[in-house]
Amino acid sequence: MSERKTDYGQLEIGYDFPPASYQLDSSTVANYLRAVGETSNLYQDLEIVPPIAVAALAMAALSERMTLPAGAIHVSQELEFLSIVKTNDTITSYAKVTRNQKRGKLHFLTIGLNACNNKQEAVLAGETSFILPEQD
Repeated sequence: MSERKTDYGQLEIGYDFPPASYQLDSSTVANYLRAVGETSNLYQDLEIVPPIAVAALAMAALSERMTLPAGAIHVSQELEFLSIVKTNDTITSYAKVTRNQKRGKLHFLTIGLNACNNKQEAVLAGETSFILPEQD
């Protein structure tokens, strides 16, 4: 990705990361299923995408836009899957900083996540939180 990553120390509450779009074609879904060891043909037969695959791609897109230092800890994730995602849907994910609080030598960072399909229907909503060490 050619965009510059944003340093977590520069993030302010309300900061919107640039949206990220990706198509969940059958190859992408098959690669995900293989990576997680899923042997059932359910997803391929129904031409649907595992919900966690949508979340994993949204998190991967976020990681392409933000730096995390050594020692960063992913402490929580709360996700709501709102609609079935079909194979070959194009998903656009959105991320927004909802908390960036410094306490002593630690930062507590929470990012809201949302994703929509190509019909602009919400398919994912939630947030993910990190504890980050102070930068040198």
